[in-house]
Amino acid sequence: METDIKNITDIIVSGSIARDEIMSFPGLFADHIAKDRLRNLNVSFVVNRLVKELGGTGTNIAYNARLVTKKPIHLLGAVGKDGDDFFDFFKKYGIGTKGVSKHEDLYTATGKVITDAKQNQIWSFYYGALEKTREIRKEDTKGKRPVLILSATHRTPFLRMQAQAKKLKILYAYDPGMVLTWIRDKDLREGVEGATWMIGNEYEMTQIKKRLKIDIKQMLTAGKTIITTLGAKGVLYQSKEKTLGVAGYRVKKALDPTGAGDAWRGGFWGSLAEGKSIEDSLKTANALASFVVESYGTVNHKPTIKDITRRADTLDIKKITKEKRK
Repeated sequence: METDIKNITDIIVSGSIARDEIMSFPGLFADHIAKDRLRNLNVSFVVNRLVKELGGTGTNIAYNARLVTKKPIHLLGAVGKDGDDFFDFFKKYGIGTKGVSKHEDLYTATGKVITDAKQNQIWSFYYGALEKTREIRKEDTKGKRPVLILSATHRTPFLRMQAQAKKLKILYAYDPGMVLTWIRDKDLREGVEGATWMIGNEYEMTQIKKRLKIDIKQMLTAGKTIITTLGAKGVLYQSKEKTLGVAGYRVKKALDPTGAGDAWRGGFWGSLAEGKSIEDSLKTANALASFVVESYGTVNHKPTIKDITRRADTLDIKKITKEKRK
């Protein structure tokens, strides 16, 4: 049976809290990178737009979950001596910060991204204060039934939260993302085995299957729900009971894809926590992600529930037979 999420009381988001510097390159990376010269790569891209915003996977997911749910949202992360504006932001949108620490000896994490004309991206990331993220406190989960979204952050808190979620028997969504560049296969396997949901884009899901030598069928048999985001094409949802495909909402003008995946995550689990069906939650998540790509920055969109629902209602869900599963 599908995991019962109707009794979820709280959403816990573990992820990065970071400043985003988003740059746009009007050309194509492929035109300037010679495949036969990658061993001696030295390339510079002149951008025509720079935007500095609040962001990070944790910030983005928590903010977007708040757009669709009234359930308590608790963020786990850390900021540096320049992080007061983050606390102002979290307070404004009712995001709990008992799990967010501040450290005067470090700067807040910073991510820098360049996006080309075909929405390809090159990222760099500085962890800063994230290493000192607080743990989940057992007393904060007593008498509650939270769901944890475990997303990319510094290795120390990521692995600690992964172990804690299993120890405290918290339902969690495993969303390693950029963590795949450093996590050991042993730790990755442990994270996957304890997860209720697995989520990633096509590349990330392929890497997980390849590294752990497992396939979708094995994960589904073990009771996992697999969610593969497909960018503008939408999402593929696979569980033991059903496989669903939902197309992405077509925006008139896509400005920047940064943060769309985080918006999807916040929209999906926020909707589930509100008691929505799997189908409605998938459509809501796709619709919410579409608002992000229409603006620069990951938390600048402010759609109402009516705005999101209006787009979600235009999306069709396609049921896929087991024979057609990948």
